[in-house]
Amino acid sequence: MGKEAMKLSLRLGLVAAVGLMGVALAGTPAMADFQICNKTKESVSVSVGYRESGDWISEGWWNIDTGDCATVYAKKLSEVKYYVYGESENLIWDGDYTFCVVDDEYTIVGDSDCKKRGYQPQGFMEVDVGDNTSFTFNLLDSGE
Repeated sequence: MGKEAMKLSLRLGLVAAVGLMGVALAGTPAMADFQICNKTKESVSVSVGYRESGDWISEGWWNIDTGDCATVYAKKLSEVKYYVYGESENLIWDGDYTFCVVDDEYTIVGDSDCKKRGYQPQGFMEVDVGDNTSFTFNLLDSGE
C-alpha cells in the first residue's frame, strides 16, 4: 500500500472511530436525579416522598454517613416539589406533609390511611426544586 493510500485509510479509520464515539456518547443519558448530602457530624437515615404518574410515593431508608451523598430518586425530576424526612441521633428533618413509612426498607404507594394500611404516618419537609431536572439537598447540623 502506498503512502497516500495508507494516509487515506488512517483518516477513514479515525473518522469511523470518532463517529462511533459520538454515537456512544449520544446514547448516554444526561444526569438527572435527586440527591441528599449529609453535611452534619452524624450518620443520617432519610426517606423521600414524591408524586409520580398521579400517585404519591414514599421510599426509604438511605443511611448516609457524614460527608456522603445518596441518590434517592434516580430519574429526571418532573415535579417542582419533593419531600424529605431525615433523622440522626440528635437531629430531625421533618415537616407538615404526611407520608407513610415503616422501619425497614420500603416503597409505599399512597399517602393516606397509613395506620389502617399497617404503616406509620410521618411528617416530611417540602423541598422546592424549581424547574431543575437534577437537584442536591444538603442536610445541615441545624436540622434544616
